[in-house]
Amino acid sequence: METAYFLSDVHLKFQADETETLRRNELFRLMDQIKAEQATLFIVGDWFDFYFEYRHVITAGYFHVFMKLAELRQSGVVIHYVAGNHDYWLGKFLSRELGIQIHLKPVTLNFGGKSWHLIHGDGLAEDDRGYRILRRFLRHPILTTAFSWLHPDVGHWLAKFVSYQSRTLNAEAESQLESRVQENITYAQRVFAEGADYFITGHVHWPRIEHFGDKTFLTIGDWLEHFSYGYYDGANLLLKQWQVKSLPQRELP
Repeated sequence: METAYFLSDVHLKFQADETETLRRNELFRLMDQIKAEQATLFIVGDWFDFYFEYRHVITAGYFHVFMKLAELRQSGVVIHYVAGNHDYWLGKFLSRELGIQIHLKPVTLNFGGKSWHLIHGDGLAEDDRGYRILRRFLRHPILTTAFSWLHPDVGHWLAKFVSYQSRTLNAEAESQLESRVQENITYAQRVFAEGADYFITGHVHWPRIEHFGDKTFLTIGDWLEHFSYGYYDGANLLLKQWQVKSLPQRELP
């Protein structure tokens, strides 16, 4: 029986202060569970708060995260990583050195005999014009090449600004999040009509699972406040919450 875990919007920081260390400890506990179960891990964007891959340099602050991912891969766990708006610049280090399967665009995969559509979800909303303009700019090959020429310390300093701008343009009140989820469901219905059995997304940080006959929609939530994740038990897709004792945790809506 094939099982799987779905995580998004973990937003791992460059520097591990006390809160970040506690968040990582909880994440590593979940990863230990994935390893013990030999489940597949699907990362659906924004695992990192910002990730840019230089040719010869990796971010020191993510060293233990890389080691944990490598531990999962060495144990036989398959990892798929769909890029988000904070970590679009994924590269060969994750794929070649860690063996992670990278997807820079939304992807439809076959898993457990079912069709799964995975998309981070940034830019889906009709009125996200400002963000979509910023996204095209940030992902332009000329800008990416220019950024790669910067010293990594300078690049990471600028990255904090980029992450802040992206977060600001996507920040919304809870009253608006429900409408965002409904927009995503409308988009998912078109994907279901094309044959997908499951639609998995993140980005809005608002966990929700909906069933439409034999089709299932899931927006995962986050690992910042809800500590929520998706779990496929081989027959059903579930929205679950990791019980955190060391940090404040919001209940699922």
